[in-house]
Amino acid sequence: MAGCNAGGTQYLCGPAGSECARPVLYTDSEGQASLIALAGFRSPALNADYLEDNPDHPEVRDRLLAALRLPPATEAEVLARLLTTAARTVPDGFLPSVEGEEDAAFEPMLRMPAK
Repeated sequence: MAGCNAGGTQYLCGPAGSECARPVLYTDSEGQASLIALAGFRSPALNADYLEDNPDHPEVRDRLLAALRLPPATEAEVLARLLTTAARTVPDGFLPSVEGEEDAAFEPMLRMPAK
């Protein structure tokens, strides 16, 4: 459904036209993949640099949240949601592979600590 300048690709999973929410899978150019719920969690230092280059971001974010009817979230909440979603990548069977090619499966991008 989309790509990025670093060679990554975002895929919308599940059957087309489905009424239910469809997960988004991000794959990078190095053969790793993860379910994502958002794009680009930024640490506060990176966030400051980003805002310097994109001063209209808060306005754009607020318009997008309103259009999608989503409540705002803190960075900690966003990170927790991202990690919870990423943890489902392997158990829910979302790691893509190339049929018929040995060693062509993607690796999980984030490895969750064993409990």
